[in-house]
Amino acid sequence: MTGTIFDFATANKISSDELGLSARPAIEIRAGEIAATASAVEEALLEANAPFFVRGGLVRPFAQKVPANGGATTSVPGIVPVDVAMLVDHAGRVVDFVKFDGRAGDYVPCDLTERVAKVLLSRTGEFNFPPLAGVSTTPTLRPDLTILSDAGYDHRTRLLLIDPLPLPGFASKPTKDDAIAALDLLDALLEDFPFVGPSDHSVALSGLLSVVARGALSVAPLHAITAHMAGTGKSYLVDLAAALILGDRAPVLSIGRTEEEMEKRLASALLAGRPMVSIDNVNGELAGDFLCQAVERPLVAVRPLGVSRIVEIENRATIFATGNNIQIVGDMTRRTLLCRLDAKEERPEIRRFAGNPFATILADRGRYVAAALTIMRAYAVAGSPAQASPLASFEDWSRVVRSALIWLGRADPCDTMTAARDSDPERTKLGAVLTAWRGAAGEGWKLARDMAEKAGLRGAHGSFAHIELRDALMAVAEHRRGGEIDPNRLGRYLRGCESRIVDGLKIVSQMDAHAKVQAWRVESAK
Repeated sequence: MTGTIFDFATANKISSDELGLSARPAIEIRAGEIAATASAVEEALLEANAPFFVRGGLVRPFAQKVPANGGATTSVPGIVPVDVAMLVDHAGRVVDFVKFDGRAGDYVPCDLTERVAKVLLSRTGEFNFPPLAGVSTTPTLRPDLTILSDAGYDHRTRLLLIDPLPLPGFASKPTKDDAIAALDLLDALLEDFPFVGPSDHSVALSGLLSVVARGALSVAPLHAITAHMAGTGKSYLVDLAAALILGDRAPVLSIGRTEEEMEKRLASALLAGRPMVSIDNVNGELAGDFLCQAVERPLVAVRPLGVSRIVEIENRATIFATGNNIQIVGDMTRRTLLCRLDAKEERPEIRRFAGNPFATILADRGRYVAAALTIMRAYAVAGSPAQASPLASFEDWSRVVRSALIWLGRADPCDTMTAARDSDPERTKLGAVLTAWRGAAGEGWKLARDMAEKAGLRGAHGSFAHIELRDALMAVAEHRRGGEIDPNRLGRYLRGCESRIVDGLKIVSQMDAHAKVQAWRVESAK
């Protein structure tokens, strides 16, 4: 193709040298050949290794130098969609466009037309550019636990590594002793954090390892850092993970006032290709359908801002959350590792760290990234002995990160899921309903409306006869006007909770032949 003009009508190639043009490819812009011209532009861009990839649509990854801590600079990766202007710009860098001037009887230079650019950009699902899972400036692991450290596009992981951080003194086949020394190095960064217990400490280590190992993980659990008071070190702990993967502090987003706001903000972060996302200041419940999907699914469907279409992208972000007294709600409890901090001080914000672990990482970042990789690579070299039982949906993480920590004698970070589950307000409410229902109705089958009426019965002195039942049902099915239980809302709630086990009890249903509605009974789960 080099040095030629494509004449689509005759399929003849005309030497661009004869036209006085450069030795670059040349494409003739002709009326009636818009589709063929778009295909030729794509081919030229591919041959020139233009920095375009497919991620929902056509995108361009980049790494931008930005100021970092202490006056240094760091490369921050990102992804932007390719628009018409960008496509025209990059095409003009690698191709000479010409058109035939009938009056002059010769070819003259021109620009790629906007119409051709729009046609090429419209070919979602038909692009020949490589798919892109993510972009990073930090070496990572591949799924086979080899090291991805060379700059460029890796076809096995679909990751693009730009200006990668050097790994000084990294051994390709580290031993267990190497892994122990590497873990000691990471542990030194965490000395001043007031972890409640060993499993909380393991969650912090998991966060440091997971961001580095993300290329090998289809998905990774959310790492939530919680404390009773502000100033305990929650955000600073996440900054240490960001220092490893980004060389700077963690970019944060707020949870928003509604689930829709949260979805928009999180979707934007994923579309931008951020290697990590930190949801900051979650003071209360952490939940949401899209958050569950973003944590658990390797492919997520998102709607870019300002457009009506939905695109599907690979998700390689490691997601963190910080807040005071975070409550992990519903399905998020099995997707979240909960790291608890407790300084046991009235004003933890005035507490001083003996060292500066964030600055320590930045001063020798390659050494600390190599330490994280050494731990997981040594476990793989050793044959991945005594793997922990796979965690549903997070089998890769369980094999690569969790099992390596347990292999080195650390507590299982998944132990913290028990604390998250126990503090789940939805679980607490259901437990109260099951206990109170069984206490008031025994093992008999009851309609939702009958139990709502029973909860409203009053005794001889005017007080509610079944106060525990009333309190439990009001918490889940209070009428929108308040003051009473809505039987329809109660029925919907029970259908959503059917067969879920809490404290050894569950609620089941059968059709009431007389009333033609569902009847319910609380029974033992055994």
